[in-house]
Order: sequence, then C-alpha cells, then structure tokens
Amino acid sequence: MLKKMIYICESILFKFFCIFPVRNKIIGNTMRGRKFGDNPQYVFEALHRLNPKIDFVWLIDKRFHVEIPDWVRPVYYNNVFKLLFEMATAKVYINSHVYGMGWHKRKGQLVIETFHGGLGIKKINFDVAHVRETPKLAKSIVNTCKISDVFISQSEHLSNLYRRAFGYKGPIYKCGYPKNDKLLEAHPEISEQVRNQLDIPSGDRLVLYAPTFRDAFEKNGKMDFSVYGIDFARMKSAFEKKFGGTWTVVVKWHPILANYVKEMGGGCKSDCVDATQYNDMQDLILASDALISDYSSCIFDAALREIPCFTFATDFEEYKKDRGVYYEMEELPFPYAKNNDELESNVMNFDEKNYLNKWESFKNRMGLKETGHAARDIAEKINEFMETGCVSWDD
Repeated sequence: MLKKMIYICESILFKFFCIFPVRNKIIGNTMRGRKFGDNPQYVFEALHRLNPKIDFVWLIDKRFHVEIPDWVRPVYYNNVFKLLFEMATAKVYINSHVYGMGWHKRKGQLVIETFHGGLGIKKINFDVAHVRETPKLAKSIVNTCKISDVFISQSEHLSNLYRRAFGYKGPIYKCGYPKNDKLLEAHPEISEQVRNQLDIPSGDRLVLYAPTFRDAFEKNGKMDFSVYGIDFARMKSAFEKKFGGTWTVVVKWHPILANYVKEMGGGCKSDCVDATQYNDMQDLILASDALISDYSSCIFDAALREIPCFTFATDFEEYKKDRGVYYEMEELPFPYAKNNDELESNVMNFDEKNYLNKWESFKNRMGLKETGHAARDIAEKINEFMETGCVSWDD
C-alpha cells in the first residue's frame, strides 16, 4: 500500500513538472545508476562530439562509485524532486535496461532502448519462466515496450528476442552496438592506459576473468562466491606455458557483485589484479590478450577482437534450470570447462584456426551486424530529433 501511494504521488508530481517545456537535454542510465557505461555512454560521447551544446544528464545511485565526464550533470535517484523534473523536461531518454514503472513519457520526448545483452547466453525477460510471476519486473518490461520509440539491435538473434522476450512491436534499428565500435579497431594507447591504471607492467599479457552474477546465490545478505572457484595461479601458469611471455590475471566482477566483493578483501589474492572498479569494460577487453567468462555477454564482445575466449562454469545445469539459457555451452565457439582441470586442458590445447572458424560460423548463424560506427549513427539520429522534433529509424 505504501509503495502504491508513493507511486501515485510521484505520478502526480511528474504531471505537475510537465507544465515546463522539454528542452535539448538527454538523460542516460544504465544498471539503474550503478555505472557510467554500456551503450548509452558511447552514444553520449558521440553526441557530445557532434553537439556539445546539448545538456547531458546521467542518473546515479549514490551507493555506487560512478565516475562521469565533467560535461555530464549527475542526478541522483534519492533526490526524487530533481529526478522527476529532469525526466519531465528531457527531450531524449537513453537506457540499456528496462524502464521501471516510475518512468513516464510525454509528447515531444524520444525514448531509446539499447538493451545490453546482445548475443547473451542467459535467457531474458519473458523467456525466463518465473518473470511473468514477478509483477514488478513484468510491469517494467511492458512499460519499457510501451514508452520506447526504438530498440537498438546488433543481430537478428537480438531482434527476435525483442519481439518475443519483450513483446516489443515497434521499430528496431539494427546498427550494431555502440559499445563495440572501438573493439573493431586496434587501440594500443588504451591498452597502455589500462596497464598504467592497474599498475601492471607494460610488457605483461592480460587474461581477463569476467563472470556474471547469479540470481539465486544471495544468502542472508551475502553472496556465495564458491561457484566462481577458478584457480588463478594455475590459470596464469597455463597461459604462460601455452602462449609464452608473462601473464597477469585481471578479474572484473559484475556490477551487481561489486559491493559484495569488498567482503572478499577486493576479490583477489596475490595471484590476480582486481579491476571491479575500473569503469570501462570495453577498455579492459581492448587491453586483454584472452578472456574467460561463464554466461556473460562480454565474451561475445571480446570475440570480436578474435582473441582466445574460454568459458568456465561449474554450475551450468543448476543455472540452466534456474535462469534458462539460449545455448548449450558446447554449441558456442568457446572451449568450455566445468572445472580447473578442464580449463587448463582447454588452454593448453587451444587451436586458433578451429576457434576462429567456429566463431565465424556462429556470427553468421546469429546474423551479427557490427558496423563500427553505431554510436555515431545513433547520435546523428538524436541530434536530428533535437533540431527537428522527428526522426526515422530505417536501417
């Protein structure tokens, strides 16, 4: 009852703020304020290069450490009056997750959904069995489809998910993912920047371990990390034997796990470097020479660089039953391990030619489309809308 009353009060307040005109302002959001990143970040950067006079606003959850550029204004979720005013007067919203029921839309506003999952392994939204039985989430998915003017896609696979798992019937702009633009080119300066910030010798090669979270593993306010039982020292040794040189293991925990990692003393011992607080995941991928993940979509981003990618998941059958998956692990192009013995074997027996052939076949099957200029294309569409009040989303 209290939540319902709060929602009604917020709705009334939002309608009051609608007496103010919309202005050339864009609101960005990802992971409900946990970070400045994902597709909206790159669209922001491209739009700022194109038209720096636009007012850029980013929504932030104060519980998380979020770094934003000096040309972006922060607005915090706990400041409800400020939040609702910004929402009511922004000309454009851009997001990478579903919009909650507190999000509304008025005439003259443009709402862009850039969903972050891509070719992801884990099922999403209404493809997950229990989601329809979760009223708040189900309503948020429906609301997202209701208020969004366009969904951004990078594959036929994702476009099909929008239709089925979201129930979305509107325009889909298949231009690629803005966050993946930079992965299609070499950026040695970013590689050095990452090593400098993480205090890693410039000559070291990096293997990035970036697993996702688990829905069912939070117990009594604590997260059970035993499922991520990877032997970092053994992994480092295997990469050095197989590929030569000195390797450093870098760990990037999912943003949802970020606060739990503090309980682990940073999540790393002496045999790895913790990069959980490193803001830009794509920069970490650019700096890496190999990647290991479980069910995170980041592995498909890394594969765009054609670096060795491996899956390590000790709980696939349990995860498959709890969340649901779009692929069996064996049908992915990435060598799959259920334990440290298998991971070591996969590294030592890695066949680059076979791996790249499987990745090429997988891309074709999924209808992957990455142009390298998705952020620019979307920014130009937004700028057109800012200037004229209308825009077409034809591919």
